[in-house]
Amino acid sequence: MIAVGHQVEFPPNGQHCLVLQSNGYVTAWGCTNSGQTTVPAGLSNVIAIAAGAAHSVAMKNDGTIVAWGDNSYDQSVVPTNSSSSALSNSINIFEITPTPIVPKLLAAGGNHTAIGLFSPLVQYPVDVSKDLLLIYNTNSLDSSNVCQYYLTHRPMVSNANVLGIGCTTADIISPSDYTNAFVPQFQSWLAANPTKRPQYLVLFQNIPSRVSYYEGGGQLPEFPGVQYQLNATCATNWHPFLTGIDMNGRGGTNDCIAYINKLVNMASNNPGQLFISASKSNCGNTNWYFDDTPAQYSFGYDAMIAVSNASPTSKIIYAWTNHIALATNVAGYFSGGYDRGLGGGFATNLSIIFVGNSGWYVMSTVDSYNGERSGDGFQSDFYSWFDSNAFGGNDHSNTPVGAIIHVDEPSFNTESRAVFFGDWAGGKSLSASAWDALYNGNGLNHYECAVVGDPFVKH
Repeated sequence: MIAVGHQVEFPPNGQHCLVLQSNGYVTAWGCTNSGQTTVPAGLSNVIAIAAGAAHSVAMKNDGTIVAWGDNSYDQSVVPTNSSSSALSNSINIFEITPTPIVPKLLAAGGNHTAIGLFSPLVQYPVDVSKDLLLIYNTNSLDSSNVCQYYLTHRPMVSNANVLGIGCTTADIISPSDYTNAFVPQFQSWLAANPTKRPQYLVLFQNIPSRVSYYEGGGQLPEFPGVQYQLNATCATNWHPFLTGIDMNGRGGTNDCIAYINKLVNMASNNPGQLFISASKSNCGNTNWYFDDTPAQYSFGYDAMIAVSNASPTSKIIYAWTNHIALATNVAGYFSGGYDRGLGGGFATNLSIIFVGNSGWYVMSTVDSYNGERSGDGFQSDFYSWFDSNAFGGNDHSNTPVGAIIHVDEPSFNTESRAVFFGDWAGGKSLSASAWDALYNGNGLNHYECAVVGDPFVKH
């Protein structure tokens, strides 16, 4: 019996059919002269199927491709390099992780088969019921409340998956708790949902952001980020884009709720669209501000070049001798922050004021530890960026819509600002722009970074 909603593949010019059941198993019927309806024994955890003229193909949730049937043109021979399992084995979280080579899309027709490989450069079609997982801390009422508010009010996500994680509400989780208690809850959810491998994960308030490994005098990070580790090592060939809606995490939910309300308001200009864009709504966020003052690093300069290449008509203001004090219609903002002489309170002490349409932009700073929930007491942190009066605004009018933050000292293993702002200017979503910046062509080795914001917002 075929239930409504199961995927059915009817090949053109073929004489057999495949059905993907909701439990991850495949059923086939029709012509079987080449064995195309003889489903391999034990095939399970399938998330996609495709049928050619006389062959069949399935993709499992660990990225494995299985093909059977006619092989006259090698259409059923799966290339050995189609999965990252052929390229990398057990990966230590402190090693540079190869850019994952994992099948993402699957197609077949006639006597050929094609797969699309995962790339952080690409913004894939999204089925929220399979591709979005919301995670809250069951030990935090604020966390569950914000998650529910997002699920209820943020347009186009009402059928997203939700997972409650029971863990510490502290910013830092111990290695043993992370390995033995935290991660297994994700793995259990994946095992219970064999046809789902969500590409987008949103972490809400009071989910730990760091794991307390000790440097031991070496060059390894003391506090690698939870987002990084979930992306890199949680499950075989699973590399989701993670973001956090966890502003105001020192207590209360006001900043989180205000952020979600901002999404709701902008979505009214994007009816029926999961990806919410300000520029598509002619909202006036046209100016880019990059501050390398005092001139020493070229992070802002690199971002400026990337934006000008992606959007040649953009207005870009670049500072290298005096800090930017006034900005209007902000589309992107970068600064050295405290590390370059602005002081830790620059976001809320009126050192920098935004005016005009400056409520929909992405930002980044050089500041170390700006992603710490506890705060280090003197450097800028992302909680101040999302404060109600940040950058001279009122009632969250000038807060960003997305940011890359650092949960530890990033050293030189930091995000590519050029990629982050260039992708954002080019129309990619926050999640695609940020994680592309974290991969940065060298594999995912930016273990101190994390991403804040809704994954589906765009310039």
